[in-house]
Amino acid sequence: MTPMVNSGHMFDGFGQASTVSYTRREGPAWVIGLRGDVELDLLEEVEAATRQALSGSHGPLVFDLHEVGFCDSSLLNHLLLTNRGRKVALFGANAPLRRLLEVTGAASILPAYADLGAALTALSSLPPSSDRP
Repeated sequence: MTPMVNSGHMFDGFGQASTVSYTRREGPAWVIGLRGDVELDLLEEVEAATRQALSGSHGPLVFDLHEVGFCDSSLLNHLLLTNRGRKVALFGANAPLRRLLEVTGAASILPAYADLGAALTALSSLPPSSDRP
């Protein structure tokens, strides 16, 4: 289905706002912006954007969460699985999302930063991992 644009927001053919607001290369990283409430029934779009980023770039993936109000365990699981094959960082997470990362122990695996610049700086200072592409 081809998304439609209305007032700068992406909508699917049924008038629902898109979960992925943007994807783009930013230096060596690929940034994926998410929006709204990300739940299992909306995860397919996030998975497709992640597959595109993984095939189009060998650098780390950075997820912009500043427009995400809520996410369930499906997004957290997706991020953790993606991190197994590629460095993943997050930025812009609100207090409930940061709390979810802390409570589940994912905060030690998925570093969260205040903004994109901080995430890119941190990722560039990490040594390359031999077990990741």
